[in-house]
Amino acid sequence: MSSQTNPDANATSAVGNPRLKMVSFPPEILCEIFLACIPAIGNSDQLPAYFPFGISHVCRHWRTSALAFPKIWSFLDVEQTQENQEGDCPEFYLMEAYLERSGNHPLTFRLALTNETMHYQTFLECLEKHAARWQNVFLENPDHYHLEHLAQGDPSDYPMLRSLVCTYCDLDQDCIQEGPIFGPFPWSQLKHYHEYEVSWSPDCERQWEIISQLTNVVDLRASFYGEYEDESPIEMPHLRFASIAIDKQEEELDIEDILNCFDFPGIQGLNLKLMDNHPVDALSPVPNQLKGLKILRLCGSLAISNDALKGILTEIETLTDFAIELRGIDAGYLFQLLTPSTSELVPHLRALRTTHFRPVADEALDVLLGMLRERFGVARLQRFEFFLGPRPFSILSIPPEEWESFKTVPSTTMFDKLEAMRVDEGWDIRVDRDWQEYDFWREEMDGKFL
Repeated sequence: MSSQTNPDANATSAVGNPRLKMVSFPPEILCEIFLACIPAIGNSDQLPAYFPFGISHVCRHWRTSALAFPKIWSFLDVEQTQENQEGDCPEFYLMEAYLERSGNHPLTFRLALTNETMHYQTFLECLEKHAARWQNVFLENPDHYHLEHLAQGDPSDYPMLRSLVCTYCDLDQDCIQEGPIFGPFPWSQLKHYHEYEVSWSPDCERQWEIISQLTNVVDLRASFYGEYEDESPIEMPHLRFASIAIDKQEEELDIEDILNCFDFPGIQGLNLKLMDNHPVDALSPVPNQLKGLKILRLCGSLAISNDALKGILTEIETLTDFAIELRGIDAGYLFQLLTPSTSELVPHLRALRTTHFRPVADEALDVLLGMLRERFGVARLQRFEFFLGPRPFSILSIPPEEWESFKTVPSTTMFDKLEAMRVDEGWDIRVDRDWQEYDFWREEMDGKFL
């Protein structure tokens, strides 16, 4: 029977031809697929980078659909180097094309400087023409020129700005100390404020001055270098997620003193990065405003005492997601605390992540496996991740008499047993051998940033 007499013939032909399938997709569906294809740029927040330019050259339908969807052109990963400042600059023209095609859509961009950059203004001045569309801004290794330009702006110049991230920035330079830092910036409208490897020392008052203005922030990440001098706490009624670290050089700072500087009654997730120069009884007793936490991450090299561990897990009954680095932790005791038949702590726990623990004895592994059987079997644990790298922590932190046991830790046996549990029981157990490439402290707690 010919296709003219068979109404289903054309449909059948389209089903059998993948190219016809894609061409026939409605533009709005096709563009959502395009959006999902945008690669992540190379930083911890996994931001989308430039839209793959070649996709818009596949066919007329794809190009028309892409050009009519400004959102996919609104992500920019700008790397400023000496090479792209001189003569014809493909990177600059590419950025201009994306800015034009993004229309009036809010912009997300990362502006990074490399050490050899000599002329700072080219990309920044172009982006400043679109400051009214800035929504998520990531400044990587910014110099004083970036900061001065931001300081000259008025809050009304950035009506859409919601997220600001500063990475690898030294804010104690001589050229900055004499002038304002960021000046009249719209701090109160920010929902996300992150600092990665930002140095404020010795002028930490400027850092506290900025943080005290983040009255509507939902997600805060900062490393602290000095004390907060004001007696009244900083009110952050909308804060849901906080990642707080203390500079490892600041032995006088105490994490509880830092936490007491804030009033965040609605906090749900807390990520603490502490070093071994802090007291082993950190968070003991647990401050009242943390007793409703759902997410808790304890990172760094801090050795927490068994009593403090028990107190934390006893007083925070609402935990559903718990991650802990086990560098200086009694792993066997922790796993025993988490075993339902031993105690009734953290009954709502659904996700648990740990790093490799020091080789105290084979009993610690046995307690871990027993705890997992009970947690997955009767306590409704949904996910367990175990991170183990070739050098999960410095061997210098181990007493010399334990070096041999460290070298012979039964990693293969551990992997095999965890893998057997995953296969035999169907439980979501994940083992990652590349712990050195991972850091709990740099991970988003709500699963998204933008």
